[in-house]
Amino acid sequence: MSRARGFTFVEVLVSLVVGLLVLVGVHRLFVSGLKGQTATSLQTELNRRAQVALDDMIFWLRGSQGVLEGAPDRVYFTDQSGDHTVRYWVSGGKLYRAQDSSHYSGGEVLASDVSQLVFSYQGLQGMPIEPTRAKVVGIQLQVGREGHSAWLKSSVKLRNQ
Repeated sequence: MSRARGFTFVEVLVSLVVGLLVLVGVHRLFVSGLKGQTATSLQTELNRRAQVALDDMIFWLRGSQGVLEGAPDRVYFTDQSGDHTVRYWVSGGKLYRAQDSSHYSGGEVLASDVSQLVFSYQGLQGMPIEPTRAKVVGIQLQVGREGHSAWLKSSVKLRNQ
């Protein structure tokens, strides 16, 4: 009678260990790919939020009648028609815009996770000038979360100046 041959216990254990090592390697590749995709998504979202907020500030400032009050972290100006006022400021990590408000509170949240907002006020030649005489307003906006950040800069020539 012929003997049936199968796998020995040692061969089965070696196969299981090799298979387990392959699975662990595939799992690590999957997890690192997922972390990379999550980080990329977060950075893209931060960039998008910062750009939307910066575009909003540029739109309103471009048609401004002039700056009524300005500081490095806030600005207050009249809109294009001269009938309304607009304010931008950061409080509690959020960028706000308020129309026809007599103070820096309330308003619409334009962006969250704002790390820094800096306005600079210049004349036409780019020299620093007091805010109420500014012809150009520089804007620097930084948003960040979980070790990622987006830093955008722009300057706006006040059209009606």
